Amino acid sequence: MLALTPNIKIIDRLKKINPRMFLAGFKAEYNVSQKELRESAKAVLKRAGTDIIVANDVGKKGRGFGTDTNEVYIVDKKGNVTHLPLASKKDIARKILDYVVDCFCSR
Repeated sequence: MLALTPNIKIIDRLKKINPRMFLAGFKAEYNVSQKELRESAKAVLKRAGTDIIVANDVGKKGRGFGTDTNEVYIVDKKGNVTHLPLASKKDIARKILDYVVDCFCSR
């Protein structure tokens, strides 16, 4: 029998070290519904105290690993959910960065 030990999640400790930092986390799931993806992101956001979570389903065609495109949901601590539809990873990254800048500047 193989005994596994859970790893410590660094993201869960960062806000405790510096509560004032802006913390963005990422959550990947595999073949889940949009609702399950959003709920999973909200759970990580709450547990880790992040400001936003960017969640994606890497099990869907054209998304995640090994592709040049992605689709994500950005969930913030106010409960807002922003859907970024399938686009190039470069465009998705730019939109995530714009979102972070907007959040950080509105603090």
